[in-house]
Amino acid sequence: MDLSINLENTTLYIRVAGLVKTSKGFLFEKSHKGYIYTVGGKIKLNESSEDAIKREVMEELGMRFEHFALRSVIENFFVKGTEKVHEICFVYDIEDLFEGPLPEGFIEVPIEDLDKHDIRPDVVTPLLKEGGDTIKHIIKK
Repeated sequence: MDLSINLENTTLYIRVAGLVKTSKGFLFEKSHKGYIYTVGGKIKLNESSEDAIKREVMEELGMRFEHFALRSVIENFFVKGTEKVHEICFVYDIEDLFEGPLPEGFIEVPIEDLDKHDIRPDVVTPLLKEGGDTIKHIIKK
């Protein structure tokens, strides 16, 4: 069961996102609405965020990896249709490179081209450009 909880008129999502590196940049999934977003998804009940990122990357890319580190925790507040959403997202740097053909529905974006894309959540772009090993707590309202 995914960690998605409806409380009053707000849904709480607890999820993970992976910053997956390639030899040319980073890997993103394409949305049918025109934007792109990081690999990841909702954490399951009784699953750690570390186990969730390994599972999500494996499910979406077929990629196993050993080296990863927590990069950021994002508290994201937004409206989806008429529903308020409070999302808590654990963002991980995936240090192993993704190699091989891109799965359908994914795009590889060089770091110098990040600003040419509508990346969601938008706080991911500065995280990728900054680099570094400091964990950031970001609140996006």
